[in-house]
Amino acid sequence: MPMPAAPSPAARQVPTASDTFPVFPAASLFDPAWRKPADTGFWLPFKAIPDDFVRFLSPDTLKVLGLGGAGALAAYQWDAEGLGESQEHLRPSLFTAGNIGGGFVVQAGTSFGLYSLAKLSGSHELAAAGADLVRAQVLAQAIVQAGKFATHRPRPDASNHYSLPSGHTASAFATATVLRQHFGWKAGVPAYSFGAYVAVSRMSANKHHLSDVLLGAAIGIAAGRTVTVGAGRAQFEMGVAPTLGGAAITFTKR
Repeated sequence: MPMPAAPSPAARQVPTASDTFPVFPAASLFDPAWRKPADTGFWLPFKAIPDDFVRFLSPDTLKVLGLGGAGALAAYQWDAEGLGESQEHLRPSLFTAGNIGGGFVVQAGTSFGLYSLAKLSGSHELAAAGADLVRAQVLAQAIVQAGKFATHRPRPDASNHYSLPSGHTASAFATATVLRQHFGWKAGVPAYSFGAYVAVSRMSANKHHLSDVLLGAAIGIAAGRTVTVGAGRAQFEMGVAPTLGGAAITFTKR
């Protein structure tokens, strides 16, 4: 009698559950290849804005605000004299650019424009800087407006009661700090120079006292540092320190 043919190796295999039902690789959930692709949408950087307000209360920021506040308080007694000097020796027509260029609309609009163009052109470095510029403007102005309503200080020209701190100065120094952090002092020096020009412009226009612009500068620096944590090329940190009759800008090597 002929013997039945031996089963092939494939026939001898015992079916498993995986032959009928696909096994879901649960362990691979934690593998980067299985993660959902990162969101690279246009609005992604601005989702960090709520967290910026939390980071604004960091020890580093409080140090900057403390020094700036001390400088503004020290300069308070010189407000009338400083305003008189600016009115006597500074021609308002020479500072029109500062009064316009330091405004929130101009600063934020330019920042958002830079971000948009960089994003569309695929320049990741410029896009990151542009996004940080926008975030710094939002953060600085939120703090400034809260300060204005809290202090309710009259402007020198008596136009309203929102003198302290200076929003124009805060915007200009926030921009300068972000640029310095991203691109170093080659960008930081001219940007901070423009910030100082904006501060003088506000005094020349009879819109702010010396203490207003000093506190505004401190808020701007703090906001710029807050949104650029962990980024940048700068080898020196910038701060504000009180001095006799005012304040001084300080530089600390990292």
